[in-house]
Amino acid sequence: MLEVNGGKRIAGSVRTSGFKHSLVTSAAAAVAADADVVLDNCPDIVETDVLSRVFTTLGGRARYAEGTLTLNGSGIEHNVLPADLVSSIHGSLYLVPGLVARLGSVHLPASGGCRIGEGPKGRPVRHVLDVMERFGATGGTTAEGGLKVRAARLTGCEIDLLDYTRNRALMSGPLYGGATKTALLTAAAAEGVTTLHHLYPKPDVVALIDVLRELGTDMTWTGPETLVIRGSGIGALRRDVRYTLPPDLIEVVTWICAAVTVGDGPVHITGPGMDQAVAALAPEFDVLRRMGVVTDHEADSVTAHPAERPLAPVEVLAASRGVFSDSQPFFALMAGWAEGATLISEAVWEHRYGYVPGLTALGMDAVQDDYALRVDGVRTPHRAGQDLTATDLRAAAVLLLAALAVPGRTVLRNTHHLDRGYRDIVGDLRSLGADVAPAAEPAAG
Repeated sequence: MLEVNGGKRIAGSVRTSGFKHSLVTSAAAAVAADADVVLDNCPDIVETDVLSRVFTTLGGRARYAEGTLTLNGSGIEHNVLPADLVSSIHGSLYLVPGLVARLGSVHLPASGGCRIGEGPKGRPVRHVLDVMERFGATGGTTAEGGLKVRAARLTGCEIDLLDYTRNRALMSGPLYGGATKTALLTAAAAEGVTTLHHLYPKPDVVALIDVLRELGTDMTWTGPETLVIRGSGIGALRRDVRYTLPPDLIEVVTWICAAVTVGDGPVHITGPGMDQAVAALAPEFDVLRRMGVVTDHEADSVTAHPAERPLAPVEVLAASRGVFSDSQPFFALMAGWAEGATLISEAVWEHRYGYVPGLTALGMDAVQDDYALRVDGVRTPHRAGQDLTATDLRAAAVLLLAALAVPGRTVLRNTHHLDRGYRDIVGDLRSLGADVAPAAEPAAG
């Protein structure tokens, strides 16, 4: 639980961590490799700790020190993942292909993560088995939402990843990214030729392709969106890899939103490879430009400026090949500073609007209708004394920023979600001038 005393403005410099989603996919590649996978600029978050502990519990090696995570899966010998660990993160799902390739079978208890989709525990899992069945695996889902998968041999195949979109015209849906990652990981550990069409194009998939290629996977692009993988089994993945994770894209969006809504001056967002983040966030920066948000870019930094006049209302579509679903809550908050109606549509996750009751409790004019949200402004957060509950990671972050805009005290609960996406967002905000601190839950009775 956090206590936020809003009304204070922020300015200064903050350093981003490495991209969480790239961490998870790169770690999953290490499961199938008999080599070291060294990840620099690795974020010190829950995912890093849990994945490290999972590796060592299964018999592999993991070491984290000073922003570098070193993994080696060559000693893995156990095929049942520890329920107490995997239940806290969603990324454990991507360990399945490598474990099946290495051991022949795996039992994955229900994974955790934000409850923003349909399916057991609020996140889909059946698509992972569906993809692997195309390579020859068999299995099923468990009553609690886990997976049991087995395969005596994984054999290459051909997959159009658009089969896993909900909207084929938009090339978008909640299964698209996960299906692409599963297909890549399985193809690299399988035997024979796999042809993948229309891969999910975001940076976490790009990072996975880079790491798999460096490990020794034979990959060739035969068209703009067709990748051919010539697998030789896990025995071929023997080259040590050192990879620097790009800046966390949603952390960049978070700090831009903070600068716009509660900034008293520029907020400088730094991190190695920031130019990669800017390129990957092209749809987000297009929306920011249309809103009138001012940003400056350099190779290793982005500088965001406060809104000095009302922003322009815009239409925002969160889609697998557009604005990140993780980004749209921050556009909803910034829309409170826009003069007119901002319309936000969600084409990825079913339950991504868990933050809306919190914004309205703080006094914003926001109305949700199925997968669409309308925010009318100028109407910024202003109602003090609220007791809010975060439903997921991005809801926690956006409600924290919204509370900072409200002069007076706000309580925010379920802030443990923040630990899965931010190294120390509270400490960073305090270094910029915000008044926010952990608060004790009241005693029962």
